[in-house]
Amino acid sequence: MITLSDTPGLALYQDLYQQLRQAIQRGELSCGEKLPSKRKLSEQLGISVNTVDAAYAQLEAEGFIQSSPRRGYFVLETGILPQAEHPPAAAPAIPVQPEAPVQVDFSPQGMAREQFPFGVWRRLMRTCFNEYDPHILLRTPTQGDPGLRAAVAGYLYRARGVRCTPEQVIIGAGTDNLLLMLAYVLSPDYTMAVENPLYNHAHDLFARLGHPVSAVPVGPEGIELDALPEVARVVVYTTPSHQYPLGFSTPIGQRTALLRWTSHSQHRYIIEDDYDSEFRYESHPIPSLQSIDRQGRVIYLGTFSRSVAPALRISYMVLPTALLTVFQREYHGFSSTVSGFEQAVLREFMETGRFDTHVSRMRIYYRARRRSLVDALAPLQAHVELLGQPAGHHLTLRVHNGMEEAELLETALAVGVRVYPISPYFLGEVPREYRSTVLLGFGGLRDEEILQGAKLLAEAWLPNTGGTA
Repeated sequence: MITLSDTPGLALYQDLYQQLRQAIQRGELSCGEKLPSKRKLSEQLGISVNTVDAAYAQLEAEGFIQSSPRRGYFVLETGILPQAEHPPAAAPAIPVQPEAPVQVDFSPQGMAREQFPFGVWRRLMRTCFNEYDPHILLRTPTQGDPGLRAAVAGYLYRARGVRCTPEQVIIGAGTDNLLLMLAYVLSPDYTMAVENPLYNHAHDLFARLGHPVSAVPVGPEGIELDALPEVARVVVYTTPSHQYPLGFSTPIGQRTALLRWTSHSQHRYIIEDDYDSEFRYESHPIPSLQSIDRQGRVIYLGTFSRSVAPALRISYMVLPTALLTVFQREYHGFSSTVSGFEQAVLREFMETGRFDTHVSRMRIYYRARRRSLVDALAPLQAHVELLGQPAGHHLTLRVHNGMEEAELLETALAVGVRVYPISPYFLGEVPREYRSTVLLGFGGLRDEEILQGAKLLAEAWLPNTGGTA
């Protein structure tokens, strides 16, 4: 029997339509069964004939019923849809002890929000959103906005010695997106050798697209060359300028040795992820691998996530000419993954010199924040060891107080400080030398927060000394 639900805000014809449709889908009205006439159903439900007619019309339009002249409406074969089972009743929630409130968060992903040039960016957005620009609403080329690619090529040559044409530059929505493009373009028989530890999940991405993955240890001298797979087709993923999360920089001798290793096969390449390369604080940047490559074996990656803002989600990749030919053949039908409007704003930011000015200013700012954190950790200096180079937005801290990672995190959180584990970046078991190592970011903290956080960490990690060494 058809009834109406009287659902508030639902028109009568919609209510009737839904009731009839559900009855058909549940099999309560079988295939070939005749529906009541519009007049009879209207009298039965106390609604107008027009209401019934509207409901029947909708059902007929969707293929649930069919009208037959002078005979009426009949149910069509639609297939009975399976009904979802009612989920089991949830078990009573176990009371969770609330965490202590976090007073200081040493997030490695933090940024100095108050230093972002909001006013400049707002003006550039207005400038670029120009209805007289014939290209503003058109599809962006697959490799990205030509003007932005030219600006990136010019900046990379000035800042990192990267030698490339704008045609070699590809713009993507973050490093992960560029790696996805690369993994798609390379044939599945390429082995991907990745640093271990590694800051992103490139190994998962490569494996899901069918590439064999090899985890290669990395240390103070960079990626271990002796552990690289000895196969003809291999791509090595490395972060030589500032290894994340360990913070080491690969010496020039090891860089040239890695380039020599690629010469043993014409199908060996290096992915040089130059993450954080803009932010070195006590020395000039070491030349990029790409700048000393003479065989076209380096795939260069960079991002604006640190130099501008994580929310921008714009990164770039420079392909050697041999791989560029493959990319243009295999990937030409795909759309650019970054909004053309956002690319235009960033292009203007770079072409007017504001990007260079912003990076220089932020380098000074973050250098001061890092110095504040190092000074604030002085009471712990007999019990901690700083790993890596003075660069980037975090410290890699090895703690010598008998605690391992989980206890270091737990005791810090108990006093209201959040520090971050290194273990998620390792593939497999964490080596013994890093089991008491944590990450402390400083990019999003003010001096007073850094001082407070360091004081609380001393109390948490040196409980028997009153927080002093």
